[in-house]
Amino acid sequence: MKKWIKTAALISCCALISASLAGCGTTIVEDPNAYTFTNPERPQAQTDADMTIDGVFDEARWDEVRWLYAVDRINAVQYADISFTTSYGEQGVYFAMKVEEHGTNIYVNHDRGSVMNSCIEMYMGPATDPGGSRRLFEFDFQADGTYSSRLNYNGWNDAKTTWDKMPVVASQTLGGEVNTPECYGYTVEALFPWTFLEFAGYDVATQEERDSLVLGINPAHIFSFNYEGTDQSNDRYWSMWSTDYIGSLWLNPSTFFKFDKNGLIAYDYTVEYGGVGTGTLQEIHGLPYMLVDNAVTFTVTTLNGASITALTVNGENYLDSLVLSSGVYQFSIGVPTEDVEIYIELN
Repeated sequence: MKKWIKTAALISCCALISASLAGCGTTIVEDPNAYTFTNPERPQAQTDADMTIDGVFDEARWDEVRWLYAVDRINAVQYADISFTTSYGEQGVYFAMKVEEHGTNIYVNHDRGSVMNSCIEMYMGPATDPGGSRRLFEFDFQADGTYSSRLNYNGWNDAKTTWDKMPVVASQTLGGEVNTPECYGYTVEALFPWTFLEFAGYDVATQEERDSLVLGINPAHIFSFNYEGTDQSNDRYWSMWSTDYIGSLWLNPSTFFKFDKNGLIAYDYTVEYGGVGTGTLQEIHGLPYMLVDNAVTFTVTTLNGASITALTVNGENYLDSLVLSSGVYQFSIGVPTEDVEIYIELN
C-alpha cells in the first residue's frame, strides 16, 4: 500500500512540473552573427589566357589549325555534318567539334546513359598505342555540355580525379534548346588538362613530350531518336563513321584519325588544269587534303565529253592508272608521305 502511495505521489509531482513548464513562455535569443556560409564552387582547371570554354569558336587558335570534315549518313535523309579538331596550349589539349544533324532531332536525358543521348562518343589514345590500349578513353561529349569519361585503364569505369585536374566542357546548341523540335545540332569546346592526361598514363610531363604528342581519335557519333527510349537498337543510331574514310579498327588508336597541336594531321594537294576541256578532280570524299596512313583515291568528273589527255602526280605519269567507274574516273596514289601537285589536261 505504501509503495502504491509513493508511486501515485511521484506521478502527481511529475504532472505538476509538466504543467508549470507548459505555462512558461519561450524566449528566443537571436545570434548577432547570423550563419551565412555558402558552399564554395568546385575548383576548375585553369585555361590558357586566350581561351574561354563556352562552345563558341571565337578564339584565333581555331582558325590556325586543320579541321576534320565529314558526313555521317544513316540514309539519304538522315545524316550529320561533323567537324572536329584539336589545339594544344600551356594548360592542356583543347577540342572543338560541331554537329549539324539533318532529318533527326537532338535529345539529352540524364535519367538514361550517355550512350542513348545525342553526342560525340570520342575514342582517343596515343597514336602509337595498339588495340586495347589501357590509355584509351571513351569520352562522351553530350549536346548539352555534360560529359561521361571512361578509361580502359580502370576497366571502362569513370575516369575521375580531383576537380582541378578534370576536363572542362561547354556547348552551344543550334536552332534551339535540346529536346525541342527546333534544335538541329550543337557545338562543343573542351579542355583536357595536361594533369588529367598524366593521371590517365599519358607521357606529357615535359614540354617536349607535349609538343610531340600525336593522338589517335575516332569521333563516333550517336543519333538519338527520342527522349525516353533506352533500346540501343531502336531508340538511337550509333555510328563509327570513320570507317567510311579510313581503315579504322575497333579500340585501336593507331588506326584512328591522327591529331596533334596543329589539329588534323594530313597532307595537302593542289590541282592544275590544262587543255581546253572542263572537269573536276578531287579527293574521293571531297576532302581538301589527304589523310595520313591511308591510301588516297582521287576522282575525275569530265564535262561536255572532255577526255583526259595527261595526268601527273609530282611529275610522275598516272594516265595509265585511271579506271572508269559509273561515268567517273578514279586513280589511287597509295599512302601519301608528302604534299602532292597534280596536273591534269582535259581536251
